[in-house]
Amino acid sequence: MAIRTPEPSGEKRPSKSQPASAPPARKRKRIRWGRVGLVGGLLFTVIVGTVRSCLPEEVAPVVAEEPAVERGPILDCTTYPYKHFSKRLRDKLPEYKHLSLGAGVAPVADEKILEKLISQRSVGLVRVTATDAFWVAPMAHGRPYLTPRAHAVLQSISNDFHKRIQNTDVAHARIKVTSLFRTRKDQRELGRSNVNATRDASAPHTHGTSMDLSYMKFVDADGESLELAACQQVFLAETLAEVIDEHRRKDKLIFATREAKQACYHLSVCR
Repeated sequence: MAIRTPEPSGEKRPSKSQPASAPPARKRKRIRWGRVGLVGGLLFTVIVGTVRSCLPEEVAPVVAEEPAVERGPILDCTTYPYKHFSKRLRDKLPEYKHLSLGAGVAPVADEKILEKLISQRSVGLVRVTATDAFWVAPMAHGRPYLTPRAHAVLQSISNDFHKRIQNTDVAHARIKVTSLFRTRKDQRELGRSNVNATRDASAPHTHGTSMDLSYMKFVDADGESLELAACQQVFLAETLAEVIDEHRRKDKLIFATREAKQACYHLSVCR
């Protein structure tokens, strides 16, 4: 007969039908992405700062300072009176071309012949030079000469214009003379290069009686174009037209036309 050994007290023997219990599972740690981003950002900043410190410093380009421009007081355009005398200057060439030829010189072929005639004093022309009231612009197709009477009218008109603007803020403006005497060759070449100019080799400019005065550009004492406000330019243009019209009304042998394409007043003194 077999003898059973007694089991120790307090200990339970595991049942064959029940498996042994598994060890407790470990808790998974959560990844805190906010902290990861913060650490990553700090690391990136440190790396960029380190790299930049190793690069050579860029030298900023030296920019020349523009000189200060003195500007005048604000312009009040309401102080300029409205004038419209330029509309009165509309004489037609056929009306006075024959008078111009009779009052002026016979057309000259070219510059060489002109210089010869002037040196011999055998042509009725005088040289036109600038004054305080007008300036003679360089001319590619023209010569600075007029008949004595045409020259006297130019001086009279420019002086009256100069007096008329004395009490204004554009008192320093001078008339810009853009064209005077032309030889036949000058007239032909101008007609080829400028579609608005006539190719007539006997045009009034070849007689020494005619001149072109700009109404778009006015110049200073050095012949430089003045920077004008629109109301100033119109005031000067219409004041010049006013003076021309006054002379034209007093002397019926002065003819004047406002040329829109050339932006000038064309005058012919046919006496």
